[in-house]
Amino acid sequence: MTGTGRPFSDLAATLTRVARERGSGIVTATRGKLRRLFCMERGWLTFAASNLLEEQFAEVLVRSGDLSPSDRVAADCEAKTRRSGISVVVLEKSFAAPEALRAAMQRHVETLLSSCLEWPDGRIEFSEGQPNLEGETTVRISPVAAILSHAKRYPSSLETVRARIGRPDLRPLPAPQGGELRHSLDLDEATSDVLARADGSRSVAEIARSSPAGEERTLRAIYGLLLAGILDPGGSRIADMSSVAADAPLSREEVESRLAIALDADYYGVLGLSQGAPRDRIRDAYYALARRYHPDRFRSGPLQDLLGRVERYFTKVTEAYNTLGNPAQRAEYDQQIAVASPERAAAVRAASDQAHIARQNYLKGKQLADRRHYTEALTFLENAVRLDDTVAAHHLEYAVALARLPRRRQEAERHLIAALAIDPSLTSAYLALGQLCRKTGRKAEAAGLFREALRWDPSSREAAAAAEEMGNVVPEPPSEGILRGLFQG
Repeated sequence: MTGTGRPFSDLAATLTRVARERGSGIVTATRGKLRRLFCMERGWLTFAASNLLEEQFAEVLVRSGDLSPSDRVAADCEAKTRRSGISVVVLEKSFAAPEALRAAMQRHVETLLSSCLEWPDGRIEFSEGQPNLEGETTVRISPVAAILSHAKRYPSSLETVRARIGRPDLRPLPAPQGGELRHSLDLDEATSDVLARADGSRSVAEIARSSPAGEERTLRAIYGLLLAGILDPGGSRIADMSSVAADAPLSREEVESRLAIALDADYYGVLGLSQGAPRDRIRDAYYALARRYHPDRFRSGPLQDLLGRVERYFTKVTEAYNTLGNPAQRAEYDQQIAVASPERAAAVRAASDQAHIARQNYLKGKQLADRRHYTEALTFLENAVRLDDTVAAHHLEYAVALARLPRRRQEAERHLIAALAIDPSLTSAYLALGQLCRKTGRKAEAAGLFREALRWDPSSREAAAAAEEMGNVVPEPPSEGILRGLFQG
């Protein structure tokens, strides 16, 4: 698994393949220094472990209240002496009931899996064989059900879900081996409806519009089914521009799909290119679109009613070409979309005029903050949050600027919490919130937040340094401290 920007995780593909084959073994997910193990027996997820202290099962039991800190120390010491798993000692000493251990392990497996599915990069390996889980607490979880459940909550931004699904004109259809995975699942209304409609004849946009479950639930169901390998993305009814003659007849469906793609895309997506496209490919893409969709072709004829929308679309095409065709402007644009949000699509889409204005305020405010013009930056960043408070990056940058003013630190804290409510994987927000807690003397909360940042991004040097700097401070888990409630449910 590498950071290629592909929408569907290699971890999900590995788990579903092993589930389909009813295989046994250990799936290892590695990112930086963090390693997580997922044990599988006859296609079921049965156990998970991590090399991070805060993610070890004993710590999970303490945080959930199923094991007291003193009992945890006693059980850990005896387990080491006997060279056994801590679960054996906990059960023998009646420190916790078997049902509590199994419920805690199920939450533990699902939490670690959900976090790994959101990793932007990493490495996935599978070692076939029978895992040795003697003395451990085990469960029986369907990997497919866990993946579908994950997609209902993550990514938190619906715009990112759209981006991961891909073009709205894709026509998903049943995957060749997907039937083997779905027969034993208890599917909700949205997922069942998608499976009934996704036969290759309807686009993602059409399925979402007509579903009785509503757009968000339907898109998340599509994403989960694609992630789990039950659906195949299918194809697009729009041919690649390089193979379409400029004078070929235009259909309403083609134009509508092209306009929909532009609505969800950044400048690269508008031109139908990857971010690493060479300059001559940018030029060719622009001229192909200009020949095909120039507004002059819509001033008369059966598609005349689309003229206004096509004019707005072509303005964006021209902006994309002018920006990406200029090396200096392209470098600046690449930097903007890289830092604007940890998930690019959520930050670059202008879903409405207000959202577009909010983004422009955000970019201007961030630019001023980068130049240390903090007073001016605050005005623009405040406008960004006011105009569109659904984007985590808006809250984050506004909070970072506010935190420089001692009198407004409480306000900064609220906006950092808001950013994490929108995107719980935002490492920089955990770091900023941890720094605020440290400045105000809340060391245990700060240590917990730095550890949470490391959990989401184990390669973060800043998070590692901050956690190490806290020394022997016992971290307070986010669920018990400043973020109480955010990690529940």
